[in-house]
Amino acid sequence: MDTQKIGRTRKAAVRKTSKAVLVYQAGIANVFAVDCFNQADYGRNARRLLQYDFRTCEAFASGLDAAGVTVTTMQCNQAGDIINAQWSMDLDAAPFSEKFHPVISRHMEAPEFTGGFNQL
Repeated sequence: MDTQKIGRTRKAAVRKTSKAVLVYQAGIANVFAVDCFNQADYGRNARRLLQYDFRTCEAFASGLDAAGVTVTTMQCNQAGDIINAQWSMDLDAAPFSEKFHPVISRHMEAPEFTGGFNQL
């Protein structure tokens, strides 16, 4: 496996990212670049940027937010690859939720975002 090629591909994905989702998954977390904030896979076109422990993914998502990427947080209580799975915004229903430090871009609280994430 060419790790240099993987690194270049991941860097290119980060450069092109305008929306991202921090997704908690049992004892790990993921950060995905997405085309829209759908909880279902339809139209989401998720691309994994990082899969690691909670704190590392939270720090990465915070960095994306600071760089101008719109970030929100969801959870998925499924095993395996969740890239095409149904995600949920009900963080309290997830295991280990007391350890979460969700990342949500401040401007997502603006009036144009109050109609629901599926409209973005």
